[in-house]
Amino acid sequence: MLRRLSLSAALAVLMFSLHALTGSVCAQDLVGGAGRTDLSGGASSGGGGARTPPRRPKVRNTATTTSVRTVTRTKTVVVTPTTGTLSVATEPGAAILVEPLKGGAALEGTVEKDERQFIFNDLKPGRYRVAAEMDGYTEDEKEVVVAANKTAPVTLNLKPITYSVTIVANVPAGEVRYALVTGSKDASGQTKYNVTGETRVTPLQNGRASLPNLRAGTYGVDVRSAEVGYQTLLATFTLPGQTTTYDVKLVKQLSTKTLMATWVSLDAWETKAGWRVTSRKLSVSGRGVALPRDESYRYYTDFRLVSNVKMLNGIAASYAVRATDDQNYYLIQITGAKADEPYVLRGFVVKNGVAQRFGSTIPVDGFTGTLKQNQFFSVSIEATGNKFKVSITDSETGDVLPLGTLEDPNRNFPIGAAGIAVRDNEQNEFERFIVCTSEMSDCPKG
Repeated sequence: MLRRLSLSAALAVLMFSLHALTGSVCAQDLVGGAGRTDLSGGASSGGGGARTPPRRPKVRNTATTTSVRTVTRTKTVVVTPTTGTLSVATEPGAAILVEPLKGGAALEGTVEKDERQFIFNDLKPGRYRVAAEMDGYTEDEKEVVVAANKTAPVTLNLKPITYSVTIVANVPAGEVRYALVTGSKDASGQTKYNVTGETRVTPLQNGRASLPNLRAGTYGVDVRSAEVGYQTLLATFTLPGQTTTYDVKLVKQLSTKTLMATWVSLDAWETKAGWRVTSRKLSVSGRGVALPRDESYRYYTDFRLVSNVKMLNGIAASYAVRATDDQNYYLIQITGAKADEPYVLRGFVVKNGVAQRFGSTIPVDGFTGTLKQNQFFSVSIEATGNKFKVSITDSETGDVLPLGTLEDPNRNFPIGAAGIAVRDNEQNEFERFIVCTSEMSDCPKG
């Protein structure tokens, strides 16, 4: 599962497959279930509150209509020499009113679910006004003549009421995902949203996106920028509302500070239980990922990572980069003598915890002397776009040894945190761990 996002700190993996909206467009689900701002200004009913009574047709001739009697649905048509029947076809759930134009008692009924017909028996011959209403639809009414010993058919066309919403953003390009949602409060009082309709996606072009043909209800909306570094805005709006145009502002957040681990404790890190800090070193054992908790270190684009590491059991030294959370990141591995593939540089795209290879596997068996078990060496990873240039520095000779470059043609993760990972039950120790950008004066060269 993805890490829970909020408006103050939310950045999903910015992958864009923009589609023109033609009818129903299949897309990924909306992000998360909480932390959404109400673009409608709190005027919605999507998160709960008192329900308004359903719409019902009103008597028009109040001076001559003596009463309104509710009848239950029947499928049986009953005609007699002195009475007739009215068969009304309309939408399931519609409320129907049959009102005699010359005065008398009116009848009302509701079409049951999965039915499209309601029959009114025992009507006196004459002219009647037949009206139907239902929430979210235009009303319709007709006049009809009921004759003795006959059935008068009438069809009332209730057309769905739709709205067109415009999203105006402070970014020129990206995408908007949207779907009907239902809000409910959890035990802490926070409103969470469950998707109840199909998720659609439409492009954000020139700072605007059009969401056409929307029915009444509450919608969850994810507004994403095509430019790296902007947080995804998670919001809701409710139709009908006071407006159908919403101005939104995406917050730009890029990591610009240098991350320098001191390994005094793990309080500043999200990490696996059982990893520990001793003598200003991080000891890792068993699968897991360590990522900084501080949000200012979680949005690096191009960066340099420099780390000193010792492979205690000779399996691999592994790093998580461009991480959204501990289930979604690039995994960069330098393997040792006891790995399933000894002495290689390799990369994985990890999505929802599932790893798939990216780039070419690069042999590094020419550097076995540097990659010895129980010997520290320095790793440098330079990330530029979708390329990761990896080198090591021999702790004894000081020689910088380029291993190669891993490239992801699909550009899965353009931004995220950098941290330490264990994939293959490695047992390692880490000393220096620095993440910075090349523009920073304190950014080491290797």
